[in-house]
Amino acid sequence: MSVAEGRPSGQAYEFVRRIAFGDTGAESEFVRRFDRGIRALVRRHCRPGEAAIEDLVQDVFVRVLERLRAGAIREAEALPAYIQTTIVHVTAAFYRKPSTGTASVRDGLESNPAHEPDPAATAAAEQLSRRLRSLLDELPVERDRKLLALFYLEEQDKDAVCRTLGIDAAHFHRVVFRARERFRVLVRRDGLAGDAP
Repeated sequence: MSVAEGRPSGQAYEFVRRIAFGDTGAESEFVRRFDRGIRALVRRHCRPGEAAIEDLVQDVFVRVLERLRAGAIREAEALPAYIQTTIVHVTAAFYRKPSTGTASVRDGLESNPAHEPDPAATAAAEQLSRRLRSLLDELPVERDRKLLALFYLEEQDKDAVCRTLGIDAAHFHRVVFRARERFRVLVRRDGLAGDAP
């Protein structure tokens, strides 16, 4: 299964160079072009009915975009293989570790004491959850706050969130990606995680 629509070529993947120069329009093009293929491959690497598909897809986009921005992927033709490798690593890490130990939106804003019998660990998890919820309230853009709360805390699906917030479904992944990035800045500022997705 191809990870992208269309055949790879330097011309087709001109956005790789543009992303390295900070072109946000090129980032949107990347998401549009690869969304369907990444989603399909993530599903293929996950267990049937996996609830974290959306998180994993976003994690793949975050990691690949970070590498593109850094100019670390120089050969455009290598991009599909790099994405596939990233998908394998992200999904394997997800199933290898029930808890990643880093503060993501969902990981940090939800806690499950049933899996934490140690009172000290439970208290620490509850404290972390409260702090992350407080950080969510600090996001300066109201739509970011609502988007992350609806999508990650209330676990509404993409279509429901788009209807509620008036987001064009075609731009949903770009909007949620940017909201997660802004949230991650706050998480890192507070020193809650060194590598929060």
